[in-house]
Amino acid sequence: MAEGDTIHRVARRLDAALGGRPVERAAAPNPRSPIHTRAGELDGRSLDGVEARGKHLIAIFSGGLALHSHLGIEGRWMIRADGRAPRGKPWLLLASGEALAAQFGGKLLRLVSESRIRNDPALARLGPDPLAPGFELEAATARLRRAGAGREIGEVLLDQTILAGVGNAIRNEACFRAQLSPWRPVDALGAAEAERIVAECAAVMEAGFETGRRPRSIYRQAGRPCPRCGTAIRSRGQGDANRMAYWCPRCQR
Repeated sequence: MAEGDTIHRVARRLDAALGGRPVERAAAPNPRSPIHTRAGELDGRSLDGVEARGKHLIAIFSGGLALHSHLGIEGRWMIRADGRAPRGKPWLLLASGEALAAQFGGKLLRLVSESRIRNDPALARLGPDPLAPGFELEAATARLRRAGAGREIGEVLLDQTILAGVGNAIRNEACFRAQLSPWRPVDALGAAEAERIVAECAAVMEAGFETGRRPRSIYRQAGRPCPRCGTAIRSRGQGDANRMAYWCPRCQR
């Protein structure tokens, strides 16, 4: 699944490619696209702004129309500056001059009014995004300790209402860097430990956003030696969604 750092990179690239320019071609050639019959409404509109909120991407077009995208597990964006058309049939294709952006698949793709996006209850429930301007570490830590009470830290980090944008790869790497077991109850974390895990989530996301290569030490490395102490890395499904947790039983307590 595309995590928050990936979506922030997509937002930056989409704004660089099409921002401030009128859309010369808008189409949804894939009949499975949720906006198959509506994509043409973007023709002639200029892209006024793009932002990421956790794993959600929101693009605002002139005339008060908003595009809301969530890639889920299998969706992806392709953005090019050379005019080459993508292979296959995307859910959405936007082009202006040689710049082109296309979304293939995803969990969500919709066109709604800008006012509806601004008042969307699901977006309003999202927790703080570590890559958003004005992110406050202390406030995010307090939210994690308050809302995560009675649960394990590895499960809590995947709750988008607590910390937006953190996915399975980020939470596993952050727990390793913070030397905290994903199985530790949030209630058992000290103040410094809770702040450390939030800070490490932010650091992993920042690295992925800036370089396009997220730090990876133990994710999907079950059975291999821990890069810190050499102990075999373990893995097991966690939480109601049974997302795979990876951890070093010696380094992470």
